[in-house]
Amino acid sequence: MRPKLLTAAGLALPLLAVIVLLLAGRTSLAVSADEEAAGIPLAAVVVPLAVGLLLTRLVPWRLPALTVSARAPAVLVPLGPAGPAVAEPAEPTGVNLRRQAVGLVVIAVVFPLVSPVRSAPGGDLLYPALKLLLLLGGGWLVLRRWPAPSPARGHRALLPRRWYWLGPAPAVLAWAWLGHYSPLAGEPDLSGYATIDPVFLAGAAVFTFLTASVTEEIFYRVLLQTRLEALLGRWPAIAASALLFAALHVHRYGDGPAWEITAVILVSSGGLGLLTGYLWARYRNVWALIVLHGAANALGLLPLLFT
Repeated sequence: MRPKLLTAAGLALPLLAVIVLLLAGRTSLAVSADEEAAGIPLAAVVVPLAVGLLLTRLVPWRLPALTVSARAPAVLVPLGPAGPAVAEPAEPTGVNLRRQAVGLVVIAVVFPLVSPVRSAPGGDLLYPALKLLLLLGGGWLVLRRWPAPSPARGHRALLPRRWYWLGPAPAVLAWAWLGHYSPLAGEPDLSGYATIDPVFLAGAAVFTFLTASVTEEIFYRVLLQTRLEALLGRWPAIAASALLFAALHVHRYGDGPAWEITAVILVSSGGLGLLTGYLWARYRNVWALIVLHGAANALGLLPLLFT
C-alpha cells in the first residue's frame, strides 16, 4: 500500500466509524472488555483524542520527522596498490531495518489470530502470557536476528531534555481531564464493580498495566512504529501501527453486532493508537505513552480504590 493511502486509511477509518456510530444513534460506547463496565459517551472518547492530537501538533519543541539512510555510511576499499578506491556500504543497515519492520508487522498480524484463547478455560492468564511471548519475546528475536541500530536512538537527542518531559504533558493531561472529569464524561457508573474486592481490583489493574499498557506501547510504538517511520515516513507509520493496534482488540467480537464492535474498536483503540503514535513521533517519551495507555484502562476505576 502506498504511504499516502496508508495515512488516509489510518485517519479516515476512525473518522468514518464515528460518523457511522452517530448515524446509528450509538452515543454510548462499551470501550472496555470488562462485563462490569458501563458505556462511555461517544463525545468523551472522540473529543479528548482530537484535543490531544491538536495539542501534540501545537506544543513547541517537537522533533522533526525521522529520516534514515538506506544503508550505513560507505567506506573506501582500495582496488590495488596503485588502483583507485571505491565506495562500498559498510553494513546493510537499511536491509536489516526493513527485515525488522517486516518481522514485527508479521507478529502484529498473527497475534490477533490467538485471540480466541481469551475465551478458553484459563484464558485470563493464557492470553496475557501469549501476548508477552509473541510481542516482547518475538520482537526481541526479530531484532536479534537482523540487528540494526534503532532509528530513534539519535533522534531523541535532538529534543531538549526539559521538553522531553514537558512536551507531552498538555496533551496527556487534557485527554485525561476531558475523558474522565469534564462534563463530557458525565457521572461514571461503577455499579457493576460494586461486588468486586478492591484488593483484587487493584491487583488486576496492575496486571493489566504490565501486560497491556507497558507491553503494547513498547511493541507497537517503540519497536514497530519507529522502524516504519524510518522506512515509510511519520504519518504512514503512525497510521499503520494504529490500525494494527486496533486489530489487537478483535477479541471484542461477540460482545455485539460485528459492525458496531468494528466501529467501537476503530474509534477507541484506533484513535488511542493515533494519539500515542503521534506523541511518540514528536517526543520519543515512552513513559508518556505508558501513562496515557494505563489511564485509558484504569483511570475511571480509581474512585473504587479510594472509597
